[in-house]
Amino acid sequence: MPSRFLWVARWNPGGPMITGCPGIVTPTPRATSTLAPEAESSIQAAMHAELRAVREERDRLRCELVDSRAEVADYREVQTQLTRARARVAHLDREMARLSAELDRVHKRARNLTHP
Repeated sequence: MPSRFLWVARWNPGGPMITGCPGIVTPTPRATSTLAPEAESSIQAAMHAELRAVREERDRLRCELVDSRAEVADYREVQTQLTRARARVAHLDREMARLSAELDRVHKRARNLTHP
């Protein structure tokens, strides 16, 4: 048998690779606890406290992520407004240049009419 199959069968005896193949691998017996009930209880309490701390940190980080995403959205909105404002300024600059050129032509015509 391929070694990968045996490895999967050994570590996952109820898994799909071993279904229908009884007797290939005997399940590994579970280790029994040799700790006194008080020690086991304090270990569990410590694990629960650590788990609670991890959950609190996860929740804090989630809130931080939400805040960061809101800041990014605000920043993008400001960027969009800035892009629009720059486009408007460029449009007004072109319009001013066009009107300035038109005014120069009008002044030139007016001078030519007064000084034939």
